Amino acid sequence: MNEVFDSEHINVEYRKDDNIVLVVLKGTAIRDQYRTPLMHAADMVMRHSCKVMAVDFAAEPELGENDVAWSKKVLLANLKKSGLETLVLIDSLGLPVVQKCAAFCEDRFKTIICKSYEEALQKMGIASPMKETDGGKSGVSNMTREQALEYMGLGTEADIKEIDDRFWQMSKLYRGKDDPESLKMEDEIAEVYDIASGRRDARIKEQQRRETEPKYFGRYKSEWQNIIQYNWTSWLLAAIVIVSATLVIISVVNNNRTDCSVVVFGHMELDNTYIKEALLEDGLQGPYVGCADVVVPNDEDQVTNQYGSALFDAMLYTEPCVLIADQETYPFYYSVYKDLTPLSDQIMAGLSDEAKAGIVPVYLSDQDSAVYQNILIEYNEEGSDPLDPSIFSDVPILIGYEITDPEITKKLGVSCYWMDGETTLVIGQYKNVNKPDMTVRVITTIINAAFE
Repeated sequence: MNEVFDSEHINVEYRKDDNIVLVVLKGTAIRDQYRTPLMHAADMVMRHSCKVMAVDFAAEPELGENDVAWSKKVLLANLKKSGLETLVLIDSLGLPVVQKCAAFCEDRFKTIICKSYEEALQKMGIASPMKETDGGKSGVSNMTREQALEYMGLGTEADIKEIDDRFWQMSKLYRGKDDPESLKMEDEIAEVYDIASGRRDARIKEQQRRETEPKYFGRYKSEWQNIIQYNWTSWLLAAIVIVSATLVIISVVNNNRTDCSVVVFGHMELDNTYIKEALLEDGLQGPYVGCADVVVPNDEDQVTNQYGSALFDAMLYTEPCVLIADQETYPFYYSVYKDLTPLSDQIMAGLSDEAKAGIVPVYLSDQDSAVYQNILIEYNEEGSDPLDPSIFSDVPILIGYEITDPEITKKLGVSCYWMDGETTLVIGQYKNVNKPDMTVRVITTIINAAFE
């Protein structure tokens, strides 16, 4: 039985006898309506070791720029990894988009443009064209399998090889001829073959099964199974965020004498003992100091830690007055920082001379942030449109103060995961918290303790 993934916008079918994945575009589809079926197609190509995928432009698709970019960056790469060699574009409507599609695919795959699925099979020399019945317009449409075998001059015990061989013997008499009678006979023989091979009956049986399948919230049971199969990782990550947030918040709330929260994030681990003791010695009650291992785009082949990113999001629910990040990470998280400029005089006034000498102010602008966001978009292959940095403000804000001495960062309990084994720390304030006095107090306490 053929494997089918059908949606309102796109139909994906693995045709076992042809060993081809057929994708039928039914019209407008955006984001998940477009991407989910196409990822199913790539998965079918890989699981069934298909070398050919056919895309039938049954209606003109209207794709957004993000989906086009996603197709180029993600879909084609996945198809290539899946072992696809030939991409067939079926265009019976003469759509300009098909030529554009062929242009950016031809450097990855052998690309063929045809007017029908049957034509594609003929061009590739595949001996089993599949043709839908035409609702009684042809004299053979309502044949039984036995009648179709008789039409082909075969007995009812004929196997698929005998049926294939006979089909090619019959069809070669008309193949390549443009006169109406030859074209008609070629279509008729293909339809008889579809019935004799049992494919028509298999499609009808599958359709009948789908019609009796229960629906839940507007989707067939098998569709929900596919959705769960392809989205369980996202749901798991969401569950991690929820559980992590709950545990962090419970930890802070249960300690009702907590005066402040400090969140450390970057590609590192933290022994928070030293920072907590420094805050306690300054008279702060029950300070929360947490760390999340967050990996940003890098040239060390370090892999993004989804759990670390989820944990960092959860920790922000504690409304930290201070954020501490490594030098590699903070530029990608510009949006979580608040300008420290209004507090800079108070902070500097509270620091020891040794601490002042050991820190460097760090500045970043909206324009700088746009550059880093473009790196993130390319690294994650999100399909989002790149930002134009020139339209953003180039006025820098004070992100925080950087501690550049690796011995000092180790003293604060930080162990770096980057290959060079050393890191610097940038200490700033979280944008959603408006506790300026507490922010000044915590920053000065941590920095002074570091340089004691």
